[in-house]
Parts: sequence; C-alpha cells; structure tokens
Amino acid sequence: MNIVRNILIWFAIIGLMIFAFNFFEQRSQQALRTPLNTFVQMVEEGKIKEAVVKGQRITAVTSEGQRIETAIPVGSDDVVNRMIEKGVSVNVEPVDGGNGWLFSLLLSWLPILLFIGIWIAMMRQMSGGGGPTRAFTFGKSKAKVYVDDKPKITLKDVAGIDEVKEEVKEIIDYLKDPARFHKVGGRPPKGVLLYGEPGVGKTLLARAIAGEAHVPFISASGSDFVEMFVGVGAARVRDLFETAKKNAPCIIFIDEIDAVGRSRGAVNLGGGNDEREQTLNQLLVEMDGFDTSEGIIVIAATNRPDILDPALLRPGRFDRRIFIPKPDVKGRYEILKVHAKNKKLADDVDLEIVARATSGFTGADLENILNEAALLAARKGKDKIGMAEIEEAIDRVMMGLERKGMAISDREKEQIAYHEAGHAIMGLMVPNSDPLHKVSIIPRGGALGVTQQFPIEDKHIYDKKDIYGRILVLMGGRAAEEIFYGKEGITTGAENDLQRATELAYRMVAMWGMSDKVGPIAVKKVANPFIGGITTSIDTSPELQKEIDEEVKKILSSAYEYAKNVIELYKEPIKAVVKKLLEKETISCEEFVEVLRLYGVKVRNACKSEGADVSSLKGEKSEKEEKEVKG
Repeated sequence: MNIVRNILIWFAIIGLMIFAFNFFEQRSQQALRTPLNTFVQMVEEGKIKEAVVKGQRITAVTSEGQRIETAIPVGSDDVVNRMIEKGVSVNVEPVDGGNGWLFSLLLSWLPILLFIGIWIAMMRQMSGGGGPTRAFTFGKSKAKVYVDDKPKITLKDVAGIDEVKEEVKEIIDYLKDPARFHKVGGRPPKGVLLYGEPGVGKTLLARAIAGEAHVPFISASGSDFVEMFVGVGAARVRDLFETAKKNAPCIIFIDEIDAVGRSRGAVNLGGGNDEREQTLNQLLVEMDGFDTSEGIIVIAATNRPDILDPALLRPGRFDRRIFIPKPDVKGRYEILKVHAKNKKLADDVDLEIVARATSGFTGADLENILNEAALLAARKGKDKIGMAEIEEAIDRVMMGLERKGMAISDREKEQIAYHEAGHAIMGLMVPNSDPLHKVSIIPRGGALGVTQQFPIEDKHIYDKKDIYGRILVLMGGRAAEEIFYGKEGITTGAENDLQRATELAYRMVAMWGMSDKVGPIAVKKVANPFIGGITTSIDTSPELQKEIDEEVKKILSSAYEYAKNVIELYKEPIKAVVKKLLEKETISCEEFVEVLRLYGVKVRNACKSEGADVSSLKGEKSEKEEKEVKG
C-alpha cells in the first residue's frame, strides 16, 4: 500500500507541474477577444499584419504586435477574402477534432517526461532496483536480514576444516549463553576475519555459525557500501549497525570486505578523501561504537587479507583472524561425502580415489565436479553417477572440454602420442614420482594431449629429489620428440613443459637454496608500489644473477640429458605403447604398464590402484556411510 501511495503522490506532483506550466504559458500567450465588426474594420484600415484561420476561429497579429482573436459564421468566407485582398498573410490550419491541444501538450512535454523517466530509472538502479520508493533511500543498507528464516545450515554441513570448526565453537557458545562469559569478565571478539582462497567455504562457515547459534544473520557485501555519491556508503554502514542492534544478538556478515576495507592511500597515493575511505572510516567508528554485551559479532570474509587497512585488523575490531586452508586428502573425502548425499552413485564409485585425484581442489570445486558428473550421467541416460562420469568431470574442470572435432593429421597425432608417452615413462621410472593415472591424446582445452598423475597423499614440503623428479617428468615429452624424430623434429608442444621446468629450476636455485654453487640464498623480489603483487625487478648483483642463470641452465640441461637416456633405453616398449595409444586414444596406467612388462621392463612406481594406502581416510563408520551415500 505504501508503494502504491507513493506512486500516486509522484504522479500527482508531476501532473500539477504540467498543469501549472501550461496554465501560465497559456495566460502569457492568451489572445484578446475582439468582436467581428471591429476585426473587419481593422482589416480595412490595414492594421492586421498576419492571421491564422482554423475552422470558424481567426487568430491575428496586429501591426503593433498584439494578438487578437475572433469568430466567423459557418460558410462566411468574405472576411478571409477581404484579408487576402488587403495583403494580410493568411494561413489556414485544418481542424483537429478537438484533440490537437492534448497532442501539442504531450509533444511539448515529451522531452521533460523522458528525462524524468530516465532519472528515476537511474536512481532505482543505483539504489538496488527496489521500486520508485527506493530511488530516494540511498542511505539504507542493502543487507539481507534473516530473522524468521534463519540459516538452516549447521556445522554438520561443513566438512574438511575440523580445526576451524573447533575455533568458531567459542563464538557459537557466546551467542547461545553470553552470561557465562560475562561472569568471568571475558568478552568475545568483536570481529572475526575469515580469509582463504576462493571456494574454501568462508561464506558457508559464516552461515553455519548463525545456523548453529540460532540467531539472526545479517548478510551484506563490501561492494554494497560503495556508491558514486559521497556519503552514501557511510550512511549504509550506520544503517547496517542500527539494524543489527534492533535484532541483537545477531551476526553481521560482510562478504568480500576488501572492496571497502582496502588500505587507505593504496589507490589514491595523494591520500584523497574519496567515498570509499569515508565508508571505511565509518565502519571503523561503528565497530568501536558497539559493546560486545549487545551480542553483535561481525564476521567478514576475504581472499586478500594483505591489502586490508591495518586499522581494521587491530585488536578491538577484527581481533581474530582465522585462515581457512584448502582441504587435504582426508578433508576432500569428507567434503565429497557431504555433497554426494543427495546424489545417486553407482557401485564402482570410489570417493577415496576421487579425493586423491583432486589434489588442490576446494570445496566449491568438489561440489562442481559431482554436479558436472550428474549432468553427464543424465545426458547419457543413466540413473546413477558412475566413476567414468566423475573422471570425465575432473578432466573437464582441470583441462576443459574434449575437442574431438579438432582436425589433427596422422603425423601430428603420432608426435603427440610420443610426447605424452615420454612424460608417462619418466613418471613411471623416476623415483618418488606421483603414480601415473592415464595417458590421452584427445585434445582438451588448450592441450593437445595429457599425461595425468595422481598423488597418493598430499605433500606440504618437497625435497630436492621431489622437485628434480618433476623436472625430469616435464622434460620427458621433449626428450621423446628428439629421440624419435631427431633435433629437426622437435615441436612447439613442449612450450608449457619448458616454462614450468624453468620456473622450478629457478626456484630451486634462487629461492629455496638448493644449489651448492649459489648457496643458501633467497633472491629478494622488488614489487611495484603502484600495482601490488607484480614483481618488476630482482634485487641482485649482475654477478649473482649470472651464477643463478648458469645453475638453472645446468639443472635443466642435466635433466634433459637424463630423460633422453631413459627414453633411448626403453625405445622399443615406447613404440608399442604409442601404437596402442593411437588405437585407443586414451590408455590407463595399468594398460601402459602391461605393455612395458611384455618387454621385460620393471617399473619403479605403482599405478594409482596399487600400493595406495587410503585406509586413513576411512573412519569406523565409513562403510555404513558409504552405503547410505550410494543409496
């Protein structure tokens, strides 16, 4: 009703404005009514300069510039003829049936009405599109308040971050029973900053805290406070905290707080007093202004904590910072079980293998994989999600869609097969290398082929052998091209391999101190102060830089020669593998190893299904839970 009333008020105001404008315009342009005989006499005396005839009405302008008006009887053309004889400029206008004034009115007001409409639309857009009444409520916060409809998500729906869940239980206990903390003189943190890479579950955790504590959840985004009008963001911050005080105890959640909390002076080096800085200042004041006894806790999320203003992170504001890491292999297994509860899985699905195959994936990535697998299964007309669909979904997420329609000549396909076989043989022969999963020459994304390796377990630190082993595997593709096609036959397909190998070798020498010649030194990188995070120069002497370059070249050259020796040693088995690869386009590790064993080759590293101890991923109830997940 309020919206309808406001709309009617606005229409009434605009209508009154139009009426008043036209009323005064008509008064200013109103012609003097003159009797017909007086008008005829003025024509005879030559006092009429010009006239407009419209039906039975004549509007004329005298030689003195006065507008006069008269009416003539129907069928009387003598007056018009007399004006023409006297040299009066006569214009005849057709009769419009009485609607001409309305058309003229609309035509004269059309630009103004169009401008008003565009202005109101712009105001609605900037104020969130909430209708005409929102156009003048810039200072109102856009935060969504969940009071009656509190978040149904609890900590049971959050998996893979057990340590973080233990950390936030203190906040939940406080929201449930604040008196217990006040008795001993303790106060909870005013603000909690959740930071981590995108997709690790920051927003999900904040909603779970509110759902677990059964308190209102007020959700806003950092970008909601930043507008083109100065002072609007600060007003919205004030309104947000006023709303929180009315719904206390509650949780204020500000997502992507770096949009408003960026360090002051980082963008405007002159220290300008812009809108964003005013909004940040108001946020700092509001966080100082409320007492924790009111039961308000501010939770913010960001993936860029390094650019936040120090005043925002000091004790008394966001005085607790919680890092949410990417899940490890056990965490990924728990996350997969959570997301698989509402999906029908086939009996061949092994979530432990999926957890090992998705090293470095976040919770959002894992949910996306299972959803992609479900879509693939539905597209194929299946009732359940099989392991094949999950593996295809992993490939799609990691490498892109299959490009089966891509035209590749037989020679190019053979070159790709030898390149990938070179990677694969090095992966099987290099000690401590990740187990081989499969080899494919089907183009995906920007890659023409792929050799996939799955780690048995997550690694957090790597020794020199591990890194050198990775360089050897990367060099295997180029080494195979040279062995089978000669130096003139090497292709551009090793570009990415060489880039990654060079980066690893450089880090070994210049950052990790793994070179005996250069010694334990870390090269200092100088960042551009105008563009954060982008390195523009390296703070080293020319002599040291020369030594680093020589060591990097030495590592890469020795790895390349070693890879060529291995490829030369197993040249015949690789030919047989390539033949099979050209026939099937994709072969598993087991098929690869089977061909090698026919030639008496003993591999050093097991395939993904051999020797992989995943028992640590399973708890006592895992088998029962597995049956429940699979329905």
